[in-house]
Amino acid sequence: MKYVDSGCGKMPFISLVAILSISLTVNLPGLAISPIMGKLDQVFHHVSELEIQLLTVLPNLVTIPFILCSGKICNQRNQMYILATGLILYTLTGVLYFFASSMIELILLSCLLGVGCGLVIPLAASLISQYFVGKARTRELGMKSSLSNFTVIFATLFVGWIAAFNWHLAFIVYMVPIIPLCLIPFMTSKYIEGHKIDNPTPPPYTPLKEPAPTDDEQAKAKAKKRPVSVNFHFQGSIGLLLLAGVMGLYFLITYATEVVSYYLPFTMEHYKLSTGDVGVATAMFFASATLSGFFLTKIIGFFKNYTIQAAVALCIIGLFAVGFIHHYWAYIVGVFIMGFGYGIVQPVIYDKTSYLAPTAAKSTEYFAYLLTCNYIGISMVPFIISSMKRLFDAQGNPNFAFIFNGCVVVLILIVAFIKRNSFVINVDKNSYEQPAPDNTNK
Repeated sequence: MKYVDSGCGKMPFISLVAILSISLTVNLPGLAISPIMGKLDQVFHHVSELEIQLLTVLPNLVTIPFILCSGKICNQRNQMYILATGLILYTLTGVLYFFASSMIELILLSCLLGVGCGLVIPLAASLISQYFVGKARTRELGMKSSLSNFTVIFATLFVGWIAAFNWHLAFIVYMVPIIPLCLIPFMTSKYIEGHKIDNPTPPPYTPLKEPAPTDDEQAKAKAKKRPVSVNFHFQGSIGLLLLAGVMGLYFLITYATEVVSYYLPFTMEHYKLSTGDVGVATAMFFASATLSGFFLTKIIGFFKNYTIQAAVALCIIGLFAVGFIHHYWAYIVGVFIMGFGYGIVQPVIYDKTSYLAPTAAKSTEYFAYLLTCNYIGISMVPFIISSMKRLFDAQGNPNFAFIFNGCVVVLILIVAFIKRNSFVINVDKNSYEQPAPDNTNK
């Protein structure tokens, strides 16, 4: 049997594959079919642009309460049952899409899709957090981010191509959950614990299943506002405050970059580009996000404590390139640069959330909070942009969304430089794992 390093021993490689396969499903709802929104506008003549965008918005809105529900009710005993339920519902919805013939039916199925996906999403990251620690965890979270984005690359390219034959066929991408559903037996705690190999010598950091800290240890850690141990983490209100900061950053970056899925199809069609061109350009966002995830540790090693700032700067360049240069290759390059920046920020935020969880049992709940912000950010894009268009009287400007969000990200970059030593921005773990400096809670 092939094994992989988990940071505190070795676990079966097939279990890692099974856990990572969940990531194939998490970004698909709504985003995968964004290339056909322009085509649906032609199929359903009587509906508005916003109604068509609901097919992308609604799965993410409905997902939010079920992400929170999954985070609250999940524990090591029932998490596989919840995962299986979500994947079955997800797959069933994918089948029903083939029989939908009206916008109302598509919208209702989008809601059902959000329910299934919401139950699954927190487990994609929390299972990695439960079984991996240290650099191994950072590496696998980078892989998780890469795989989730890679799936959307394939899906958007496939949808852009196959929609030319029949728009119903685009929804075949929602059958992907069959893969992790078949692999569930390999990601159960019984299988992993029964086949793992423990380290012969203790690792330099504490494994996830460490004994609970004593009351005295917790009191001292809380008083000093630092972790009880290297692996977990901040106790008391300071941990929740830092989590709020991480969630805020994730929300803003997600909102700013997701204009690609909502507005790029309409922008490119305004400049007479085809549905296939839209599919390729949209796929570039997820292609670059995938690429950055594979090289995450090297990227962090190069930029060090300015990793977040560099990633945010890339998002700015990409947004302005799309907003100001109206050429096919400008869209390709701009979206690629933007996705590369987002692909750096995303797994770094996941890693910080893993670190903040006070116990292993809390990791699913903390990821549920974080991912709720992600999906709120995705869902709010059309509403915020529509409001800003009315405010600035830019209803007929096809580039407004990219220019406005570019300005928003400029403000994020300024704050990132001002707060460069804070936990939310700093990627140098040594600065907050040690008994630590005053800047840990800035």
